[in-house]
Amino acid sequence: MTGPGPDRHSRRGRTHRAVRGLDLVTEASLWIGMAALAAIFLAYNFEVVLRYALQSPTRWSAEFVSYFLLVTTFAALPRLTRDGGHVAVTVLLERLPARRQAGASILISLLGAAICGGLAWIACEESLRQLDRGVRMMAAVPIPKAWVSAWMVWGLALSALQFLRLGLIGPDGARAGAGA
Repeated sequence: MTGPGPDRHSRRGRTHRAVRGLDLVTEASLWIGMAALAAIFLAYNFEVVLRYALQSPTRWSAEFVSYFLLVTTFAALPRLTRDGGHVAVTVLLERLPARRQAGASILISLLGAAICGGLAWIACEESLRQLDRGVRMMAAVPIPKAWVSAWMVWGLALSALQFLRLGLIGPDGARAGAGA
């Protein structure tokens, strides 16, 4: 068959499914981040009650809070990336002529994807090295360091995919059908 018929529509369908899958994973990641934040709240309050009411502080709560703060940050990062909730200095972009702003936004998103992807790669290599060597956190309750640093890999990799999505098809998929 010739022309733009079924092939174009099947590609658009696959793209839609991939974006939907990415959004589902991103939402699940956000829920993990929110659960980690709730756990921080509970652990902190548990520590306050034990320390000041019962004079029996825990050994683990400060470390738990710091680890889960990292989980919260990197689990929520992909959603913030997708929604544009991250810090952005837009003064130069806003001063460009309207016809060039879209192209510059695409370039910025692709650059963000490359940077986050590169950082995810470095974090992944380091996490695997930590796992291979059995590196543990220096703490009152030592845990494998890879358990903590793996969240950096997760958040950066998923954010790279969100930046790639923004660069290639836009936040709502508008560019995917631009030629239609």
